[in-house]
Amino acid sequence: MISLGGWTWSKNFSDAVLTDTANRNFSQSAVDIVAKYNLDGVDIDWEYPGMIGDSNVYRPEDKQNYTILFKNLREQLDSLGKVTGKKYFVSTAVGGNVDYISTTEMDKVQQYCDFINIMAYDFAGGNDSISAHHTGLYDGSPYKPKFASTDEAVKMFRNAGVPADKLVVGMGFYGKGWEMQTTDSNGLYQRTAKAARAGGFGFIKDSLENKNGFVKYWDDVAHSPYLFNAEKKIFISYDDERSIKEKCDYIKKNGLRGAMFWEYEDDPKENLLTVIAKEFGYVK
Repeated sequence: MISLGGWTWSKNFSDAVLTDTANRNFSQSAVDIVAKYNLDGVDIDWEYPGMIGDSNVYRPEDKQNYTILFKNLREQLDSLGKVTGKKYFVSTAVGGNVDYISTTEMDKVQQYCDFINIMAYDFAGGNDSISAHHTGLYDGSPYKPKFASTDEAVKMFRNAGVPADKLVVGMGFYGKGWEMQTTDSNGLYQRTAKAARAGGFGFIKDSLENKNGFVKYWDDVAHSPYLFNAEKKIFISYDDERSIKEKCDYIKKNGLRGAMFWEYEDDPKENLLTVIAKEFGYVK
């Protein structure tokens, strides 16, 4: 599938679908690429309709125009399928937070999509004043952050009208780090001083897990691992093999569509990818 958008390439979505003609022309250009290269469909990663992302244009009309975009894609791909005899897919990547629900019509959008990819990561970041799990399965925070957990994100989209069997859970193959103000609670849910480098899972596993002053811990409430270096006061949130397996179990238990992740190069030895493949029966 061809994926259009992303964090840095979503700046002009709002303009591209502002009128009916522009919206149809944009979707048709994507379908033309599918036809030319014999692809399987189109994925839209608009970050974000109706609200700010990376200095993107946004306006209230995005809410309806986002829906119309998927309607056009579905109709145009179905027309192509009548010629080729092929089934084409439509999907979208979505933000796992309540703001995304309020600026979209997910109950309508899902009618035109084969699956919805929840970006269930970046729930916490370098600018936050309190450390937290950036891709936790459950919310263990005593504070109630705005971006809470994978479980809460799934429930929000279910409540917004997206069927369980269309929801794909995103997993973070990278970590988020902070330098903390104190060593209390091994850095978890404490006040931060500034952001710190964490890196991809491959780097974390080979260089930081119980190495170089970092001690690995497990949060039984959030079902998530974390690292803490008491000397440097560095806290790192990430996914490991255990948390990935628990997310796969969650997906199967709740009848969800499957898993996706960001990003492939952060797991060069395929430790996390292998867990996913085994849990869903792709390999033994």
